[in-house]
Order: sequence, then structure tokens, then C-alpha cells
Amino acid sequence: MVESSKRRGHQILIFTDLDVTLLDEHTYDFSPALPALKLIHSLKIPLILVSSKTRAEIEIWRERLSLDSPFITENGGGIFFPATFTLPQDCPYEKVNGFDALLIGRPIKEVLEKSSRLKEDFDFKGFSEMPPEEVAAITGLTLEEAILASRREFDEPVVLKNALDDGEIFCRKASDLGLDCMHGGRFFHLSVGSDKGRAVEVLLSIYRKLWGPSFSVALGDSPNDIAMLKAVDRAILMQGKDGTYVEGLDHPDLIRAEGSGPKAWNRVVLSILSA
Repeated sequence: MVESSKRRGHQILIFTDLDVTLLDEHTYDFSPALPALKLIHSLKIPLILVSSKTRAEIEIWRERLSLDSPFITENGGGIFFPATFTLPQDCPYEKVNGFDALLIGRPIKEVLEKSSRLKEDFDFKGFSEMPPEEVAAITGLTLEEAILASRREFDEPVVLKNALDDGEIFCRKASDLGLDCMHGGRFFHLSVGSDKGRAVEVLLSIYRKLWGPSFSVALGDSPNDIAMLKAVDRAILMQGKDGTYVEGLDHPDLIRAEGSGPKAWNRVVLSILSA
């Protein structure tokens, strides 16, 4: 139980996906989750955003959610720490736009060079090929938000344009070219070395080194969240937007939450923290 972890002096850490998990699928609203968010703030529990979104996007969401914890971008491409976070002396970080960053994935330039070879067999279009107006149209983001979503550093979201193309074959071909390929709910994501699970494990090891034992919880709904959910002590699997649960998650402490989005997120987080 989380309560017994608190009594043992363990630091509680919460990792969460954003879209269809903390944020509403259509409106990106998080207000139904405010009671749980306020409790998290009052207990001084680090809430760590782990998303396919870019650093530029997550910076905005951190402000909206009043967060000062580290965050993980683009499906585990990078871990970013605010300047107020004191990293261990042996941590090989880089300075990136005011953050101390641990770069897990390879740069987007390398990803795009490899993915261009997939064009020989598949008709697809990535964010790097779309004007912001097109990104906004297919995501429901505002134009300003779409511009931020286009600032990719590690991960290229792509749309298969031919309905006859098989996603599994696409990912297998991508793997043959040295690319990581996963389905994130709306898009296929291409990267090299990016991994939500690895990023979470690295961040957990840093927290343990700084503050001792921890009890980690993660919430997610998509195939690209499985690695993150496997890396923590308690996994919360949210229902997808079609009402089903993603397959392939084997975890000794798994909760299948009813529903998706901020209402379900609020309910399950309050339940866990009050247990």
C-alpha cells in the first residue's frame, strides 16, 4: 500500500502519460483531475510527465499544472531537469535551453535519415513534412500548439496514408533499418534509442541516489506506455479511447482503471493516495 510506503519513509513518485490519461482526449482539459493534483502538491509528491510530446509542449503543460519536477519527452528521448534540481555529481547531463538534460534517444536528424529509406515501400507522412496547419488539423491542437508539437528532437510521429499498409510490417521494416517503431494511439512513432521505460528507470535511480528508497506509480493507456508501466512498482492501466485495455502488459501490481482521461485519473490517484 502507498500508505505503508509513506510510513517506511519511501519517497512516492508518480509518472503519468498526458493524452487520454491526464488530459481529455478531445479538449485536452485536466480540470476534473484538480482534486488529485492538489493532493499531490500538498504531499510534495513529484509528478513526472512522460509523453510523446516535445520539450516545448511539455514546458507549457508544466506551467499549466504548476509542476517543478523533471519530465520525460518524446517517448523517452530525453529527461529534462529544472535548474532547481540538484543532480548527482556523476550524472553526465547537458545544458539544453535552461534545463539539465540526459539524452536517451538519438537526434531527430538521424531518425529522419533512416526513416527516409522507408519511403521506398510505404506511403507515409511525418510531422517533419507537415506545415503546422496540417499538424493542427490532424491533432486538434491550436496552431500555436501545433508549432510546438513540430519541434521534434528525438521522435518522428508518422501517419500511414495507404489504408492497406500493415502497421506491423511497417514497424518490422523500420526495425530492419535500425529504427524503433511503436504505435502511440494516433500515430506511429519512429526513433532511435528512445525508450520510456529506460528513461523512467534512469530517473528512478537518480531519485533513489538522492533521497533513498522510493515507491513508484505510473499511469498510461497506450502501447508506447507499456515500457514505462513495467518499470514502476505499481502500474495503472487506463482504458483506451475505444474502451479497451492495451495488451502485452504483465505486472505484479497492476490496476486496470475504469475509464480514461482526467476523471478516471483523478479517481484512481485519490484512491491510491488515500489507501
